[in-house]
Amino acid sequence: MMYARSVQLTEPLTDIEKKVLEQVKPKPSEYELMRRVFEKIQETILSVLEAKGVEAEITLQGSIAHDTWLSGERDMDVFVLFPKSWSTEELKTKGFKILLEAAEKMGSYMIRYAEHPYVRVVIDNVEADLVPAFKLDDPSEIRTAVDRTPFHTRYIKENLREELKDHVRLLKKFLKSIGVYGAEIKTRGFSGYLCELLIIAYDGFIDLLKKARYWRPPVKVSTIREEALLDNIFRELVKRYPDSYMYVPDPVDPRRNVAAAVSLKSIITMKIASYCYTFNPRIEYFFPPRDQGLKEDKIRDMIRRRCILLVILPVKEALAPDILWGEIQRIADRASKLLRNFDFTPIDWSVWTDEREVAVIALEIDECSKPYPRLYYGPSHHSLKRVHSFIKSHVMRGSFGPWINEHGELMALSNRKYSDAKKLLIERANEYIVTPHFKGLQPHVEALDEYVDKLKEDMMNWIVSFVKKRPYWMDYCID
Repeated sequence: MMYARSVQLTEPLTDIEKKVLEQVKPKPSEYELMRRVFEKIQETILSVLEAKGVEAEITLQGSIAHDTWLSGERDMDVFVLFPKSWSTEELKTKGFKILLEAAEKMGSYMIRYAEHPYVRVVIDNVEADLVPAFKLDDPSEIRTAVDRTPFHTRYIKENLREELKDHVRLLKKFLKSIGVYGAEIKTRGFSGYLCELLIIAYDGFIDLLKKARYWRPPVKVSTIREEALLDNIFRELVKRYPDSYMYVPDPVDPRRNVAAAVSLKSIITMKIASYCYTFNPRIEYFFPPRDQGLKEDKIRDMIRRRCILLVILPVKEALAPDILWGEIQRIADRASKLLRNFDFTPIDWSVWTDEREVAVIALEIDECSKPYPRLYYGPSHHSLKRVHSFIKSHVMRGSFGPWINEHGELMALSNRKYSDAKKLLIERANEYIVTPHFKGLQPHVEALDEYVDKLKEDMMNWIVSFVKKRPYWMDYCID
């Protein structure tokens, strides 16, 4: 377990980190664009509110409101806070319809769904989410998940010192580059709000990385001023989130774990990358080098004598990204277990989807074909009924054996039900494709070496990463 240290003097930024900020800090023109887009949204929503005779507050939330966003980001969170006298049903219907009507006046829009529906509009290449929420006086009044957001904004504005905003930017860029930024199921990494809380708790970017090197999950980070309450808060969080690897109490709602989505892989990735960066600081930790010419021929060279199978599934309906990624991850996990049950050893798996038409699972296995009979270990000689059953089963099957080896173990060699992994994945698809939106679909299964020339450009980076295995930043973790 690791707690954040008490606040000390923030370690100054290095020349490398200053150079990174020159590129990741938004330019004045970007601030102006966001201001202009927000004003247009504000004016349009206000006109609809006035026409309906409804009073509500139009607010800017998220990283733009906190001033911790990165150059190049083009997304905005606009929360419209309706009277708390409304019911939740009124918020979801009446409030949503007001935002939908406003969106229709702005141009391109789409309806999105979380706990309740909201609207996404696109103005001057800026994606803005219009979210209905309640205008509340205290976090204790929270009725929906989005009601916390305005309190998050207030907390960050009051507790994130001006000079630490750039430290948040550095942390976000660092985590993006090593692949663990974002709390969505696709990544299961560190959210923007969590990044801000970590910088506040550890008082700086390098200060955080130096402590992250010593993280031992479950990691516990103090975000609560009342030290006497911490033990009770963490005890309650562990009960509420027993599967979490990191516990960060939400200062707005201490019974909520801000880090609940962070996977063990993400924590260990950050831990080791933090060590590598502090050991050998390089600007490349923030800006990954581009792979030069790593295309079909190079991939074929890298996968020679390796077994990598692709399970390709059509996406039949529009799904929320978290649902889609969650289902294909579950399918991949079950496929991996199916292979193991038939004595194929899964080495690694990964998933990818364009979120529109196709989902792909990559499975690396020890061998694609196992013609040699399978070795079975029998039960202990102490359980004679099970020994009898094992002998009977293999005699009737026509196995080689059973026999008793020099260690007194009962063993048998038997022909495999499946000697080909590809055939297994095709014929037993119903045993791993069990999620609601893919159940019943027949997958297309191909070996990667036969599919390389069919790879779409947007799949290539994913396949290259899967094939290479080693994250780029590990190349710089050397003397």
